[in-house]
Amino acid sequence: MENASKALIIAGGMLIAMMIVGLLVFGYNQIRQSRQSNVQSEELQQIAEFNQKLESYNKTAVRGYQMISLANLAQDFNNRYSEDSGYKPIDVIVKMQKNARLPGATDDELYTENKDYYDVIKYVRDIYPTLNENRSNEFKQLYFECTNVIYDENANGRITRMEFNQVKVSYSI
Repeated sequence: MENASKALIIAGGMLIAMMIVGLLVFGYNQIRQSRQSNVQSEELQQIAEFNQKLESYNKTAVRGYQMISLANLAQDFNNRYSEDSGYKPIDVIVKMQKNARLPGATDDELYTENKDYYDVIKYVRDIYPTLNENRSNEFKQLYFECTNVIYDENANGRITRMEFNQVKVSYSI
């Protein structure tokens, strides 16, 4: 009888120990999941803030001087973040109207692989600073319309490309 009661005490102790270990594992998993969700929500918030800066240019009337600001912002992001860490560079491209080109640009240096679009980041970095005042003002007076925004679906939903078309503006009332 004495052995049976000791066996029950030992079994009860083992049962209590297993319950304590189970509670510790459960608590650890809850804390880990909470921290993961906090990290994920912070990442989503950072992506939303990142995209919001670029989304402000997603409209039907973007002036040339605003395109300069967008190109500088995109270049800043591209310089700040490394492709080694999975960052895809932002492209800002413009399709000009038929037989038109960006002031000071030549077909050879700025057309992308499909030969329809100008790389605005490269234009603002390399050509725009060399223009005289009349030519730079000519670019500032152009109007563009955002036609497509491409998001990085594989990684995080961050904007990787913005496409614009030049538009003619009618000043008639």
